[in-house]
Amino acid sequence: MTFLAPLVVLALPLVLGLVYWLYRRRRPPERTVAGLWLWQKARRQGRSRRRLDLRLLLLLLAASCMVLALARPQLRLERPGPLVIVLDASASMAATDLTPEYRPGRAATAASLSRLESAKQQLRERLASSPRALLIRAGERPQAFGPALGRTLLDALAGIRPGDPEADLQAAIALGHRLLPGAPVLVASDSPDPGAEGYLNLGGHGQNVGITAIGPGFVAFANSGPRLWEGQVVVNRRLYALKIPAGGYATLEVPSLTVQAQVSGNDALTLDNQASFTRRAVRVALSEPAPTLERLLALLGTVRAPANPEVRFEIGTPKETPRTFTVYFARQAQAEATVLDLERTLPYLRGVELVGFRLPVTPQAPQGWRPLLTGEAGEILGWYSPNGVYLPPLGALRDLPAFPVLLYNLIAPRGEIRQGLLRPQETLLPRPAPSRPLPPTFVLELSPWLALLAALLLATEYWCFQRGPRAKASPASTPLTSV
Repeated sequence: MTFLAPLVVLALPLVLGLVYWLYRRRRPPERTVAGLWLWQKARRQGRSRRRLDLRLLLLLLAASCMVLALARPQLRLERPGPLVIVLDASASMAATDLTPEYRPGRAATAASLSRLESAKQQLRERLASSPRALLIRAGERPQAFGPALGRTLLDALAGIRPGDPEADLQAAIALGHRLLPGAPVLVASDSPDPGAEGYLNLGGHGQNVGITAIGPGFVAFANSGPRLWEGQVVVNRRLYALKIPAGGYATLEVPSLTVQAQVSGNDALTLDNQASFTRRAVRVALSEPAPTLERLLALLGTVRAPANPEVRFEIGTPKETPRTFTVYFARQAQAEATVLDLERTLPYLRGVELVGFRLPVTPQAPQGWRPLLTGEAGEILGWYSPNGVYLPPLGALRDLPAFPVLLYNLIAPRGEIRQGLLRPQETLLPRPAPSRPLPPTFVLELSPWLALLAALLLATEYWCFQRGPRAKASPASTPLTSV
């Protein structure tokens, strides 16, 4: 039972004391009797046993019921019903920084438990009792099991393993609402509350050090612990001493374009302790001979693959959105214009300085392409789409210092091979947050019933002690005078 206004209960002793004080201070009516000494003798003989004051008891019970009714008590019951369970399977759920849940009959153990295994322990009983349930593994892409009888999904629950770089909880919740409409959704995760009907937080306080980024000549590390981490890391089979601040990052530069790194020691999460970086040749195709472009592509380590290229270079105006990423160079252009601005949100324009240079104005691109380079008078000097870029003629670009940088940005990222978790948000291990239980399936408001009981008690007190011949005062409380 819960109270929606629990502070009202604190007034209960005060109210009961006030009722008792008002009841005892009232002046009873006087009665005239023949022999006062006989009544006084009877009173002395009756003091050995105290009679129950039924009227006072009724008043105290009525006052208690009224105060409790104002506190708005609710009786909440859990009844098995349809249920959607979303279980986070991201890499941080593999962190072993939780203690096993104690249950009677089970041997106690001091071994740490992974966040995912702790979630399974807490969800197993709820899933088994559901008459119709849906289990969703929340990873990069949600995977659903069911809907089916809850106990038939226990094997699927036991088979879920963590390790995804992230968990798309919102997509998993939407999938649950679509496959089992009307059923409440319970999310078990160490990530922030996604706003479902119920939320079971699995955060812990474990210390973890892992690799968060790796590239040509550098490695980045993160420390999730509350203290400075001092230890050793192995990079390209060589030991390096490293210090990482609490909750912060540290980088290590090495003289090598290919990198293999490993964190020494044991911590809460092992999935981020190893990472590597290498390069491979990117497959390209050219629609026409272009000596300058061919030399630059050769310096970037590309290989010709006309049948299956990753990047295609063509001269001419694009006719539609290409399936393969294609770089178009205009064959002919109109008058020149000075570049005023460019779309800086695109990663392949990072470090490409074209502002202030005069370039030919490219012809109009097909529908769906957006401006890439803009001139001083609003001219559009280049275009881009999700799978391509449309540039001025090659002859106007090849002598610019920014052209090799642009080609590098277009080619190099496609040939980079990174292995490892490399997710800072997973390495830093989400911390505990308040959980939210599912709303009860049955809620009974007790306030009306308590108010009704208080009214019945007051009516009983009135009928027995204030109405008719039963309203006579007891001899023990009536002042007596003799005549």
